[in-house]
Amino acid sequence: MCPSSFTPSPPQDLSSDQCDSVVVSVESLLSDAKRMQAQCRERSDQLALAASQLRTESAALREQCEATQLDMARIRRQLEELLETKAAFEARERQARKLSKHL
Repeated sequence: MCPSSFTPSPPQDLSSDQCDSVVVSVESLLSDAKRMQAQCRERSDQLALAASQLRTESAALREQCEATQLDMARIRRQLEELLETKAAFEARERQARKLSKHL
């Protein structure tokens, strides 16, 4: 028998078969909703894990980037020192040539 609180529009009496059909449809919809909810929870968990992994990877990449920037700054300083040494050596070489011409 159909529950007394269920009143279709327009009001009419449902046969037992119609009532059973409505119950089956509602149960099917509830089952689908539960299945979709479980899928959404699972997908949410997967996305949360992926987001966590991306945060970890991002932090590691930031650290690598900072280390690389420090290495580049050190290399630039060394290059500047080498260029200064080269310029000083070339200046002394020119000075030595001038002195040897005068001798």
